[in-house]
Amino acid sequence: MAGGAPRPQGPRPQPGWRAVLLLAGFLLVAPPVFVLGPLAGLLLVSRPASRREWVWVAGLIAWSGLWLQQSGGVNMHWVRAAAVLLSGAFVALTVWRPSQHFSRALVATGLAGAALGAWTAALEIEWATVRRAVEADLAAYHRALQAELAGANASREMLAQMSDLSDTVALLYPGLVALAAIGGLRLAWAWYHRIAERPLGPPPAPFAAFRFSDQLVWGGVAGLALCLMPLSEAWRTVGVNLLLVWAVLYATRGLAIFSAGSARVPRPVLAALTLVAMFMLPFVLGGLTLLGLADTWLDFRRRLAASATGG
Repeated sequence: MAGGAPRPQGPRPQPGWRAVLLLAGFLLVAPPVFVLGPLAGLLLVSRPASRREWVWVAGLIAWSGLWLQQSGGVNMHWVRAAAVLLSGAFVALTVWRPSQHFSRALVATGLAGAALGAWTAALEIEWATVRRAVEADLAAYHRALQAELAGANASREMLAQMSDLSDTVALLYPGLVALAAIGGLRLAWAWYHRIAERPLGPPPAPFAAFRFSDQLVWGGVAGLALCLMPLSEAWRTVGVNLLLVWAVLYATRGLAIFSAGSARVPRPVLAALTLVAMFMLPFVLGGLTLLGLADTWLDFRRRLAASATGG
């Protein structure tokens, strides 16, 4: 398909309860503009003509504007800049070469990250400053929560765990923002095809087909090398965050493989497996990550399809 040619108009996929639940969950735990901004941009470049499309565009722009006007420290300015750069990069890539491949979200996030690094360098904002602002916000939240739990006889161990969690979040903040950006772009593309009358490009592939370039395996190697080599603390922070994004992506790929293979598994068995997984979550996540990594060489879904057709 040509770069900016619209897809022939056809029946739009209707948002099911899973799509609505995913969007609501994302808006609760991540910056909403990571999905609202790209979605508004995509609708605008599709030349909206219906009243329904314009209502969505107006609502998305208004919500994004209100969120961007919120007060905050340097960390909030950092996230706002990331959201604007992310939206612009994703919309530009979509207009240039629309596709259903997940790699477009990864490329847009990488481009936005590089532009954000250049922006912070131009303004002479060090990452340590952003991290201190994140730690200050988390500390304020921790103190407020501690005051509320004081009357509930909260244990010192639980409060100490909460403090350690705040330190971990501050360390992994760039990786968490990157994961939120990738997830927001995937949601924006799915909802764009549910809203737009003449969307660009094909709709996203089903979750069971989730994959990305096998060359991403080198991202894990690079992250591990940065963590193990005798480098500065800043480079080790880069390595830890790179490993976080890499592990989550491969765990998601492993979950997609499990989803593709579970079509033939009875629902009661799936419910039992889900219940067991809730109590063994660290081991399950590790297993899914290894499964996604092994798929780089073994291509499990091709083997599943071959076995299903007798190949």
